[in-house]
Amino acid sequence: MKKIVLGIALASFVISCKKIQAGSNKGVIKMEEGAERYSDIAIGSSDGAHSSAAEAGSGTVKTSVDIDLNGTALKGYKNGLEESMIAFLKSDGYKNAADDAALKDKWYNFDQVNFKMGSANQLEAGSSVQLQNLAAILKAYPDAKIKIGGYTDKTGDEAVNKKLSQDRANFIKGELTKAGVGAQVLSAEGYGSEFAKVAADASDAERATDRKMAVRFAK
Repeated sequence: MKKIVLGIALASFVISCKKIQAGSNKGVIKMEEGAERYSDIAIGSSDGAHSSAAEAGSGTVKTSVDIDLNGTALKGYKNGLEESMIAFLKSDGYKNAADDAALKDKWYNFDQVNFKMGSANQLEAGSSVQLQNLAAILKAYPDAKIKIGGYTDKTGDEAVNKKLSQDRANFIKGELTKAGVGAQVLSAEGYGSEFAKVAADASDAERATDRKMAVRFAK
């Protein structure tokens, strides 16, 4: 009788172990699937405030690549600001533009320049690299001129938003001036939430697409 009871108990223990192991395996599979899905999430910049020519990260994963600037390699994103601007210049798109009106609707989002929250003169780590890249592009094409634009989302006081975006645009112009290309920056303008597309009561992640800095060619 004792042997029968012991056998039943042993069998129950084995079955329980198998269930636990099966459940544990399922948990691992779910985490692995989640990680794979996460790697496919777009992490890039949003559409341009007016109409953006650079849509790196819009529905795709950002990929860091070496971008050729007339024999010099710049580190940037595939289809990002640097690559898009250089491609436009190499196509003679800028040279062939009749006037500023032909350029005013083609904006390029900064996809690596980020200001610290609420600041107009402190950049997040790593942001200066893209400003250096932009300065290098302008030096390689000394006839090219640009305009800087600053934007905010729809939350908060519009007068404050306007000033913050203007101060940030001025800051970027100042950094480019320090880099020796200030004469190629024709203007810097803060638009506040004028071109924001996301509602003020949307989530912060959604509204982030409206908080950006951008640049366009100008004449």
